Amino acid sequence: MNRKMLRVTALLCSVCLLSAGCGKKSDSSSLKKVNVAELSEKDLSETLELGGTVESTEKDSTVMTDLTNLKVTKLYVSVGDSVKAGDILCELDSSEIEKNIANLEKNISDSSTLYDYKYQQLQKELENTRKSGQLDIDEANKKLEDARNSYNSEQNSYNENRARYESLTNEANDLQNQALNAGDEVQAKVLMEQYKLKMGEVAAAMSAYETANSKMQSLKETIAMYEKAVESAKISAKSQADSAQYNIDTYSLTNSSDTDNKNRLEELKKDLEKTKVRATGAGVIATIPAEEGKVCRDGILMTLQNASNVCVHVSIDEKDLLSVKSGMKAVVTIPARKDDEYSGVVDRVLDIKSANGFDGYINIDDPTNFRIGMKATVVITTLDAENTLAVTKKSVFSDRKDDDSENEDDKKFYVYEAEKQSDNTYKLRKVEVTKGNENNTYVEISGEGLEKGDYIVSMPGRCKEDDIVDVKVTGKNRNDTDEEKGENDDE
Repeated sequence: MNRKMLRVTALLCSVCLLSAGCGKKSDSSSLKKVNVAELSEKDLSETLELGGTVESTEKDSTVMTDLTNLKVTKLYVSVGDSVKAGDILCELDSSEIEKNIANLEKNISDSSTLYDYKYQQLQKELENTRKSGQLDIDEANKKLEDARNSYNSEQNSYNENRARYESLTNEANDLQNQALNAGDEVQAKVLMEQYKLKMGEVAAAMSAYETANSKMQSLKETIAMYEKAVESAKISAKSQADSAQYNIDTYSLTNSSDTDNKNRLEELKKDLEKTKVRATGAGVIATIPAEEGKVCRDGILMTLQNASNVCVHVSIDEKDLLSVKSGMKAVVTIPARKDDEYSGVVDRVLDIKSANGFDGYINIDDPTNFRIGMKATVVITTLDAENTLAVTKKSVFSDRKDDDSENEDDKKFYVYEAEKQSDNTYKLRKVEVTKGNENNTYVEISGEGLEKGDYIVSMPGRCKEDDIVDVKVTGKNRNDTDEEKGENDDE
């Protein structure tokens, strides 16, 4: 064997011995080094700061008058004044109304005496007519009642005589049968004489009940006649009462000038009351178009805002519109209490753009210190994601290549978790994760077995599952910029 072959053989043996030694224990100096970061809770919340103005939650209440021909004689309030329901806001010129009221009251007084006398006479006629009609009805009812009583009496007589007739008939039949079956002629003759006498009684009873029946039929006709008489009396009484009432109504209509004056007087008194314009509810005076000494042709005197319920009106830029939703939390500050923060919530965002942007309204939990017209600063939490387990976006990867035509929802995402081994090395575990909230740097993740404090590979591009690696923990006691810088340097 030549010397060259011996050197090759020795080299191969050395390689085999070295490989066998590595199988027992890894040399950290020869392992791939990767940067990892602890899986930790981060605040991924996002906010939007806006300027706004304190306004009433309700639309402005317009104070109007329909007395547009009257001048405003006195204004009792100024813009910014707080008023309560019932407070007098202004007065209109009432002199012409008061003059018309005095004239009408005199006319009504002069005509009321005669009118009232005639009216009372007609009322008396109506009462007398009603009394007379009731008397006729009562008389007809009395005759009807007497006829019904007579009928009942004759019916009793009929029933009694009918029963007597049937009883006597039975007795007569018995005598006749006895006579026919008598044992001797003398006895038969005596029984026949008794039979004849009994038949006389039968005839008298029959005559009595037939007479009662005839009277009953006659009384039925009488009762029917009196029932019609009662109805006729009622109709007549109602007709006469209606006629008397018609006379009253006709008189009232034909002498309606006095009634018209009274109605006009009531209207003028209402107008007089309206010359003192009062607040219908509590609020703050927002505008006063009315002027003393002038009429309000359009009827608008002033406007009020409800100060008991206020909100902050903000204008949202078009680029931020879709990030602001109803129900989002907000923090409000005002110059008057600059060190205090007030919690609130987004009530609504209008879909129509105004001159300054899209209008949004923030309800305040405690509006005690807020006044209409104040300036306010609003910080809206557009993404509420505190204490979220998150990693840098670069730590998450997909097995598929990015493709604009691929549906993002169909992709599966993964991270590499570095699991510590018994020899202080780390083995990479590929974990499928679900992504949640994210910002420019971090993304929320969740996956099987992942928990706070796990080591997640920061730059997974050079790694594969089950790699044995040496880790360098980054991000401890550093800010995000330093962490990213360390990763890039290592890379």
